[in-house]
Amino acid sequence: MGAFLFAVSFIFGTIIGSFINVLVDRIDTKESPFRGRSFCPYCHKTLAWWEMVPVLSYFFLKGRCSLCKKKIPRQYPVVEFVSGLIFALLFWRFSNFDFFNLIFSGVFSWEKVLIFFDLILWFYWASVLIAISVYDFKKYLILNQVLLPAIVISFFWKIFLGIVAKFNPSFFLLNSFLRTNFLGDKNYLFGNYSFFISLALGIISFGGTISLISWLTKEKAMGWGDALLAFFLGIILGWPNSLLALIFSFLIGGVVSFFAIIARKKTMKSYLPFAPFLSIASLTIVLFGDIIIKGYLSILLI
Repeated sequence: MGAFLFAVSFIFGTIIGSFINVLVDRIDTKESPFRGRSFCPYCHKTLAWWEMVPVLSYFFLKGRCSLCKKKIPRQYPVVEFVSGLIFALLFWRFSNFDFFNLIFSGVFSWEKVLIFFDLILWFYWASVLIAISVYDFKKYLILNQVLLPAIVISFFWKIFLGIVAKFNPSFFLLNSFLRTNFLGDKNYLFGNYSFFISLALGIISFGGTISLISWLTKEKAMGWGDALLAFFLGIILGWPNSLLALIFSFLIGGVVSFFAIIARKKTMKSYLPFAPFLSIASLTIVLFGDIIIKGYLSILLI
């Protein structure tokens, strides 16, 4: 069953990745990504079903439109595959938590429904990060049409979960879920805080830091769009995950910038889209935070 659900998560992720490609391509043209058939961006041929199978169609068509033979942008299979991989890894990550198996066992309870819905939201949050990263990579702009609704939904959902857990101490499973930290048993190193304090610290540490950088550099280093994204990440990550994701994003950004300069693709004055670094760092902490922190501590203790 685990392998089957893992495969289903990957396939579902590739489908979402295909939708993200359509969203990114159509957002500036004011076309709805929910309406109309997909078509070739060059000859406008309406695509048949076999030309829209995520990842596989690209290789079956040998990377070219079946009619005009123009090259299909590599963005499409890459985004589809990466989305599928992230969805599969998210399923793997949460399936390793103790509360996961309890959701699918025993009798029905609203507590289990809330946790299951929150897990589904993680797929939504990952989709938001992928869409924003792809758009920022292409346009050097934050996709506010996607980000702003995600911020509102996420904030009120977190507040709702916290209130339900606070006034229902009998919801052992829900309280266990809210205390789950992606840093594993090393979470104590950063303090033991209540759910709402952790939420506030996450927003302040992540969103506040990027906002301060944007203000001090007059948006030359980072824009207010990056700050909005950081606030969103602070909401969904909480403390101390947000702190580690922040540090990790600067490390990734620094390494990529260094090699870009070495390869003469960029200069010291060039601007790099920072949303992909924020997204990659945050998803890395979610998926492998405990492994990273344990590995770092083991190096210090050598």
